[in-house]
Amino acid sequence: MHVSSRRLAAAALLGLHWTFGTGCAAPRDATIVRELPPVDWLAARVDELARADLLRGAPPLAQARLGALDTELRVWIRTPARRALVEVREGADGVTGEMWVFWSAPTQEEDDGVFAEYRDWIDCVDRRTGHGLGMCRPRPRQPVDWAMVATKLQPAWKLPDQAKFAPPGGFDGQLMIIERRDGRRGEVVHWDIAAPIATDPGRKESMMAEEIWEALWDTLSLAERPE
Repeated sequence: MHVSSRRLAAAALLGLHWTFGTGCAAPRDATIVRELPPVDWLAARVDELARADLLRGAPPLAQARLGALDTELRVWIRTPARRALVEVREGADGVTGEMWVFWSAPTQEEDDGVFAEYRDWIDCVDRRTGHGLGMCRPRPRQPVDWAMVATKLQPAWKLPDQAKFAPPGGFDGQLMIIERRDGRRGEVVHWDIAAPIATDPGRKESMMAEEIWEALWDTLSLAERPE
């Protein structure tokens, strides 16, 4: 059954709450517990992430099959030059994860051009194009210790939305969107690293966001080409 990108974006845009047994899919009538700020540019970014999930063949986090004690964390980063996803899953089979990088690809020429730029930066395989995007999977130089990555990203489970402390700016300079879900509860929060908060309240949370940001780039660097 075809699922529109608008529907996928709506699922990603909202933090959801639900309960169900181990191994069961999330019900469609999930209860909304929070929303990201109603800002046009942020809604457009979330729509882009939904299209990226569609292209890589992943369901929206709200519809992913998780056991009651399983967790899944998707952290998206977007700068003027780079866009990426680091995903970590923890469950009965241990800790697993994957990385993707993606870019806007309205035409084949632009897709080829940006892919060439990305390949100068990172070793990338499994190239895909569709839904106005291009993407590929970074190939690390050695196996990734996903348990260690999960530990470094632990603060991402506690980070509140930046809008709790300051209104969103007019654009995203260095945007981070965190989708997190355990077996019963899901949330989506955002933070613009380019707009740090230097005073209380929010200073501690801003430092936490920067810590997560650095952990993401450290993970992606495992696939960077040697200079």
